[in-house]
Amino acid sequence: MAMAVAFRDSRQLWVSTAGQSRLEPATEWRPTDESRIGSVTKTFTGALMMMLAEEGRLSLEDPVERWVPMTYSGPTLRQLVSNRSGIVSYNYVGGFDTSQAWTPPQMVQWAMDREPRLRFAPGEKWEYSNTNFILLGMAMEKATGQSYEELLKERFFGPLGFERSRLSASAADDPALVHSYEKNPPVDTTLTVNPSFGWAAGGLVSTPSELVRWVVALYGGELLSRKALTEMTTRSGETPPDQNDYGLATFIEAGDGHTLIGHTGGIGGSGTYAYFLEPEGVAVVMMANRMPVDFRKASQHVFRVLVKQ
Repeated sequence: MAMAVAFRDSRQLWVSTAGQSRLEPATEWRPTDESRIGSVTKTFTGALMMMLAEEGRLSLEDPVERWVPMTYSGPTLRQLVSNRSGIVSYNYVGGFDTSQAWTPPQMVQWAMDREPRLRFAPGEKWEYSNTNFILLGMAMEKATGQSYEELLKERFFGPLGFERSRLSASAADDPALVHSYEKNPPVDTTLTVNPSFGWAAGGLVSTPSELVRWVVALYGGELLSRKALTEMTTRSGETPPDQNDYGLATFIEAGDGHTLIGHTGGIGGSGTYAYFLEPEGVAVVMMANRMPVDFRKASQHVFRVLVKQ
């Protein structure tokens, strides 16, 4: 596992790793190693959407078909980024193959071919869907004339000084990439899960230190206006009883005078936890390369130490 801690009002950062980044050959997990972060990618996509909306490049109230024609009719970009669109998640239907290479249009088409109708009226319910965030990425590319990857580099990676965070579009091995494992005895899934199927919904790679810096920059108020950040971190409506509240690309847990905002992610055995605690302004990132891991229980211990409760 890897863990990183950072603070809104300080440039101090703590990062540590334990165990192995790969089993064969046995390799120590180093703090500078890169991990696939899965759905924590959605926080980057959501932040991009908020930026472009404030610039007037698009509107959260735009119907998705304005920017991505010949797809689903009815849901708005806001309903996509809040997971209230009614659009099925492409990787939940029809035996979706995560080992092959995928393009964004292919993933959307896969979902449409298997469930062309919305699962519920837009805005009526909450249901997690990766298709929402693929469509958001496609909409932002159309609105800006830039690729999703270019937008990430220009808006976030460059300004924040990130050198190891990137969009992963293939299953190619990399000496700096932490390998992922599933089952018992562990099976290496790194080269059999193609991260292209994540893209704007879950295709990013990062390090513990860069990802915790991202959490502080986003939720600590460095990147977005107060209005946009408030909108992103305010619950968008009711969620199922077993589900935390959800804003715009952000999970929200409130209670006892504290609020946790952030996202988790999982892809092919890699798990990531990236959350920010208010009002203390503390960010915690955890990464694991063999799932399942009880990030909630582990994070509770960490936050108690940090806020001295």
